[in-house]
Amino acid sequence: MPFDIRPREPYTQLIAQFNAYMVDNMKATNFRDEHALKGAFVSNKLLRLVDLIADQGDDLLREAEITVPSRAVACTLFIGEKDQVSLADIAKALDEPHQLSAQRVEGLIRLGLLERRDDPKDRRRKVLRLTKNGQVQYQRLRVRLAEIEQAFNDLYAEIDHDLSAILDGAIDALRRTPLLERIRKHATKADASDKNQKAR
Repeated sequence: MPFDIRPREPYTQLIAQFNAYMVDNMKATNFRDEHALKGAFVSNKLLRLVDLIADQGDDLLREAEITVPSRAVACTLFIGEKDQVSLADIAKALDEPHQLSAQRVEGLIRLGLLERRDDPKDRRRKVLRLTKNGQVQYQRLRVRLAEIEQAFNDLYAEIDHDLSAILDGAIDALRRTPLLERIRKHATKADASDKNQKAR
């Protein structure tokens, strides 16, 4: 466990530990980070950030006596808010492959947090809903998520950037203009510049 967390530890200290651990573990530690072309390896750094947050998320959930795996938090939150849903509903809501949603669901069922039932409106259809223990976990999860959101807000203030907004902007920009198209545009401009210089 990366933090020395005690149940009565002040929440502000938890935030400080969270921020310090993120900074220490995102420092340059491999060939990609130190290479002259390190700007081309953004995706690797983002993956490491995801893994780092997920690992810390497990500790944050465990400290709050939440047994939901960090990577199944959104799935649990969605089911809890909708009462009962289908697997297709989950995959669509989370914008992820059906197979990935199925893996999360099966994991929650094994933990006794989720149950599969016949849809009373359509017997051919199966629906998922939280068990009694799942409901308890869902309520704890909502409290902890509010605290985690505040911790991230504090992190954004510390680094003076709203990381969530930046990522949204990057995703939108890449959907509008993919990397390959950007490379081709740059090459076209470079060719045009070379031709203008030769023409002089």
